[in-house]
Amino acid sequence: MKPNAQSGRASSGPGGDARLRRTGDPEVVRDRVDGLSVVLVACEGPDQRLVMANESFRRCAGVSEPVGMTTREVLPEFESQRIHAAIDRVYQTGEAQTASEWRVQLDRQDDGEPRELYVDFVLEPSFHPDGTVRGVTACGFDVTGRVRRRQAEAARTADARYRSDTVVDLRAALLPTSLPVLPQARISARCLVAADDQAAGGDWFDAIARPDGRVVLVVGDVVGHGVAASAAMSQLRAVLKHLLFTTADLPAVLAQVNTFAARERALRAATLALVLLDPQTGKFSYSRCGHPAPLVVRANGTAVYLDGAASGPLGVGRTPVVRTGQLGHDDLVLLYSSGLVERPNRSLSEGTAELAAVASDAAMNHVLPKGAATSAAERVCELTVELLTRTGYHDDVTALAVQRLAEPVPPLSVRLWAELGELPAARHAVRNWLAELNADHQDHEVLELAVGEAVTNAVEHAYPTGPGVVHISAELLPDGICELRITDEGRWRAPDPASSERGHGLMLCEQLVDELTVTHPPQRSGNPVGARGTTVTVRHYLNQPTMIDSGTAASANDRAFAPYRAETLVHGDMRLVRVSGPIDAVTAAVFERDLLSASRGGVTPMTVDLSGVTHLASAGVRILYEVTDQLSAHQQRPTLIAPDDSPAAHVLDLVDLRRTP
Repeated sequence: MKPNAQSGRASSGPGGDARLRRTGDPEVVRDRVDGLSVVLVACEGPDQRLVMANESFRRCAGVSEPVGMTTREVLPEFESQRIHAAIDRVYQTGEAQTASEWRVQLDRQDDGEPRELYVDFVLEPSFHPDGTVRGVTACGFDVTGRVRRRQAEAARTADARYRSDTVVDLRAALLPTSLPVLPQARISARCLVAADDQAAGGDWFDAIARPDGRVVLVVGDVVGHGVAASAAMSQLRAVLKHLLFTTADLPAVLAQVNTFAARERALRAATLALVLLDPQTGKFSYSRCGHPAPLVVRANGTAVYLDGAASGPLGVGRTPVVRTGQLGHDDLVLLYSSGLVERPNRSLSEGTAELAAVASDAAMNHVLPKGAATSAAERVCELTVELLTRTGYHDDVTALAVQRLAEPVPPLSVRLWAELGELPAARHAVRNWLAELNADHQDHEVLELAVGEAVTNAVEHAYPTGPGVVHISAELLPDGICELRITDEGRWRAPDPASSERGHGLMLCEQLVDELTVTHPPQRSGNPVGARGTTVTVRHYLNQPTMIDSGTAASANDRAFAPYRAETLVHGDMRLVRVSGPIDAVTAAVFERDLLSASRGGVTPMTVDLSGVTHLASAGVRILYEVTDQLSAHQQRPTLIAPDDSPAAHVLDLVDLRRTP
């Protein structure tokens, strides 16, 4: 196709007047188009010969008179950048094309250094009266400035995000991930890290159960932000924790911490608030070194700040002051960081008044009651942080609370028949008792595993010839140690050294709990050891999770413990066995049958999904090893799926069975 001849001014007469009225004076149109800051160019024919080009295009191309030249002659570098191909495509198809932020390079300096631009453009086809394509009109916008600004912002944001994530990860590793569980106190904590990496890093908290049954709560802030503040915070927390374990006198502890802070430049002017509580008597001592006053919320909702015991920050020559107080039944005390009361568009007095009001309402369950936590301490920490940061926060926010309970959770005592069918009842009893204590789900898993293994041992070994009973008792000691005992009245039988399939259950448990011992009551003269029964004693520190940064705590205490189920899915030669519920001495035989059936007797490749398993006992581990050996004999190996932090994953890692998360 050939381009039409260009005309100058619109012709006179009726047709020319009509065109003038439609498009305006050609001279004016030409001047306006030529003066546009956007690139406007038109070409015609298959060789893309230019028929119009405005000043912006001429300047960009570096050609003063481009009309009559082809686009490839004017801009040869566009060939390799596929822009000429795009124009060809529009000419050939008659379909418009748009492009956003195409990177182009123009070499118009004759120095070998091309100029890089980012361009938005539209390629529109033009048509002859008969509908065939005449040419292509291009309109382009230089958006290099916009792209550069966005790239710089993205780089800055990515760097800030990286540095912020580093601080968050560091703090998560340095702050306590769990809190002690005590018989007559409920403790909760929540911590939000400031979004700005330059703001995060100085706040810290801890809750320490002392051997004498008292508990220490502390919230502090180190001067500065970022990684350096996090490192200093870790130093101070470690020193204070050691002193609180080894020194009974609180003023002496604070004096040593004050001296330590004075010697460490990074710790000078650090602040803290500390409460030492005896949950049994309700008596407490407290001190605040340059930190906001703790808040006591009484059982009736009355809120009062502990304004006494005020002194200057640590390490600046001030002597810490200690005062005493009394908590009644169901009273609680809240410690917090300054970020919870020093908020945008709020004075300090307004912030403290608002905190007291929200804490009181939360403790009484008057705010957002639907689905609220059962623990008043948990509600206060969760809701004060949530409600008081809705309008934004510029610094870290930490809340730590302890409530003194009117009555401790009573000990557990259950007697069951020594039968494998009683295993679910034994685990259920321990589970419900731990749920009353609000223990972490990992404590549930290891203690249920321990009771299951001990009861299984009693069933299989203590009463080989007849029925018997098993007594399960559990008590939470004042220092947060759970003491679980499983006692039988049968005859102890030492493990057979020749047996490779028995005796591993208690050894497995011993690796998971803090302490496990097997004892026997005093024997009559001439009787062998264990003739009058056996007691398996498990001692394990209980914990509950904290809520750091995301504000979400594990809710696996509400995990549904379904009965054993297995489903086999077949895809070609591959079998997938999806297992849920407990795998213990009761269900082990069925589990073995399911695996052997799916693997056709141990010869067919198989994947075992243990994601839904709530309890993996040694009986189940033994079967997994046996099936693995059978498959290995046929050059096969099962794939075991168990997500990180699942009940099965902990056991598989411990017994060195390879798994896929």
